[in-house]
Amino acid sequence: MQGFFLIFPPHFSYRIPQILSFPLTPPAPLLIPFTFDLYPLSFLFNLSIGETMEKMSFKENLLQKIELDRLASKVIASCGTEQSNHPVDKEAMRSLLELSPYQYQKERDLDLYVKDVEGDLEIILVLDNMLPIFRSTVKDVVTRRSPRTLEMWNFKTVRNILVDSDIKLSTRAKSVETVLDDTLAQLDLTYTDKDIEELSKEGMAWLAGSDVNGVGTILALFAALLGYQKPQKYFGLENTVSYGVSASGKDDDVLFGPLVLYRPVGNTLFWIDKSVSRSDREQVKFLNAVATGKRSVPMTGDAVFEKLQANVLERPERVLRV
Repeated sequence: MQGFFLIFPPHFSYRIPQILSFPLTPPAPLLIPFTFDLYPLSFLFNLSIGETMEKMSFKENLLQKIELDRLASKVIASCGTEQSNHPVDKEAMRSLLELSPYQYQKERDLDLYVKDVEGDLEIILVLDNMLPIFRSTVKDVVTRRSPRTLEMWNFKTVRNILVDSDIKLSTRAKSVETVLDDTLAQLDLTYTDKDIEELSKEGMAWLAGSDVNGVGTILALFAALLGYQKPQKYFGLENTVSYGVSASGKDDDVLFGPLVLYRPVGNTLFWIDKSVSRSDREQVKFLNAVATGKRSVPMTGDAVFEKLQANVLERPERVLRV
């Protein structure tokens, strides 16, 4: 497994499956380059989820989900329409597949990813520009997608090459969604009150240490739990780490908030307990003033992590639905 680096706070023990397990003691945390956007995280999970490995913690599973969503979104953004010939992001798709239950298999000039299912047939994705998924056998797919000259003398083979609708399940974006769903289904996203309390405490520790990456990581985890979104560009929060409730208003208006807002410059964390309308210039100005440190709000600092914790724990279920 390749080396990798993270940042761990003082007084904090963290376990990475099959890699290492150690407690960290003050005064010196382990400093490792990372980004508060959490990306890329795939190096954390060089083993497929389907492979045998030590049970992952809730935090590790949630980090995994965020990475899977990011990779899938990146591939889908490159797909265009189903009829488009726009090249897909094969590297991102390959990274997604490496974390999936699909097993790589090289056949002729084809990169195949095969998922075993009940019965004689398999689910097979071909990693090409169309990302087709077939329900068939590897031999059948290989013959249709990369036929030898002698094979093409067979009329049935020629017909199968020209018409594959009898075995094709999906292409492009729909195939990406299928792989994502199959992979997320293997994650245990159940959690306890203690799991959420530990996330909150960890966020407070990062904030106390003025660690931008650590604070951003915890905020992203809470955003995933609460379904919060990043703000649209026209809210002017590009220099912050912000997540909140995003909703549509009247006449194509967009509402953002309540929201959490973190200013890396100044290491200040705010909770804004209201929705801000894109069409309301005064509200947007207020939001920009908070983002630039010119205004403050009643709830700041550790109280924001306590608020996020309370928002999660007030939900009746202790599982993140995907």
